[in-house]
Amino acid sequence: MPENPVLVVVDPYSSGSALARRAKERYGLDPVAVLTSDTLPPALLATYPREDFTAELRFSTVGQTAAEVERLCGGRRPDFLVCGSEPGVEAYDALAAHWDMRPNTGPSEARRDKFLMQERLRAAGVPHIPHHRATDTESAVAWCRGSGLAEFVVKPTRSFATDGVFFCATPEEVRTACDRLFGRVDLAGGVITELLVQERLVGPEYVVDSVSLDGSPFVVNMFRYTKETIGGTPVYRAMTAVEVGDHPEITDYVARALAALGVENGPAHSELVLTGRGPVLIETGARMHGGLGPALVEHASSHSLTDLTLASRVAPEEYRERTRTAPSLHRGVVECFLFSPATGTVTANRVGEACGELDSYLFDTCAQAPGDPVEKTTDLITSYGRVVLSHEDPDTLSRDTAHVLALDRGGELLDVRPRG
Repeated sequence: MPENPVLVVVDPYSSGSALARRAKERYGLDPVAVLTSDTLPPALLATYPREDFTAELRFSTVGQTAAEVERLCGGRRPDFLVCGSEPGVEAYDALAAHWDMRPNTGPSEARRDKFLMQERLRAAGVPHIPHHRATDTESAVAWCRGSGLAEFVVKPTRSFATDGVFFCATPEEVRTACDRLFGRVDLAGGVITELLVQERLVGPEYVVDSVSLDGSPFVVNMFRYTKETIGGTPVYRAMTAVEVGDHPEITDYVARALAALGVENGPAHSELVLTGRGPVLIETGARMHGGLGPALVEHASSHSLTDLTLASRVAPEEYRERTRTAPSLHRGVVECFLFSPATGTVTANRVGEACGELDSYLFDTCAQAPGDPVEKTTDLITSYGRVVLSHEDPDTLSRDTAHVLALDRGGELLDVRPRG
């Protein structure tokens, strides 16, 4: 039995893997992991820090899982609860409601299902994307032909990490995307039976990370995305920090979107496009920014996304004190996403050698050695690594970002011998 107050973390993967250790260090808590699935991508499962947890449980039903946690806690509910990553959103919502631990409101499904998400925005009068839910290819194609829209996006209703997202210029391209997706297994291990078809928005794309307490959101940071299209799929290329205070219209819009989605407590990760008619939400995840996002925020910003996420659940008064001041950047930071041109075997890795001498180089995550396998980059998960750059001078940062991406596009960072 844990000796200290207990924090339950649901699916502590990706950036959520840092929550247990931070909670132990800051608040002296005993972390307990609740895991919802064994069918997630191996790269995601590998981020789970089993050694940081006092105990581990598997989610079954809400009642049974709650009873197991309570037995572990000596017959009482846990002291605190937080969601660690996207796959755990619905299980987290169910447990928070069961224990009445500052739960979010409204249908939990609308915080995972992208069609229901857009429906909630529409019902609340919040600008949204014209959309259609298809359960067969012909329905999707017919909607596109009658929509009057110029371009389309097709994706699974429960996608994450750009899995199964396609940009389409014509209804026939929509048909091809649907035929490729229906019946396929998604990243979470489920069979794709529903697709969201919607307008492809035009404009710069931003990600907004926020933390809420009792219905009041605090925007911690913003990044601007750069993406490239591979085989019709948008793939992250770079993520550049921007000042929150420079974009009040985005902050105001995100607050309206979160209210419509019932995100009243804890973190949210919102992606939107700044269109000619204003900000429009692509999707929101009721969890922290994944991957390196929170670490980059801590390096460059006045506020910590990880600390505020924990404080909103564990120490509300500390959260209120920390959010009295607006966030600001004390240096710029960019995350560059690297692409492998083929599936095969690494024969040479020159990332550190080629990028390490740049003025803004901070670190990279590219540890591949000759002989290691590598997948062709087709989405966020199959990017083979990151180069993170940081500097006080925007011109230096911009120059070095362009240099890293040019090297990667030219195949000068990683040599791969294609399979077969």
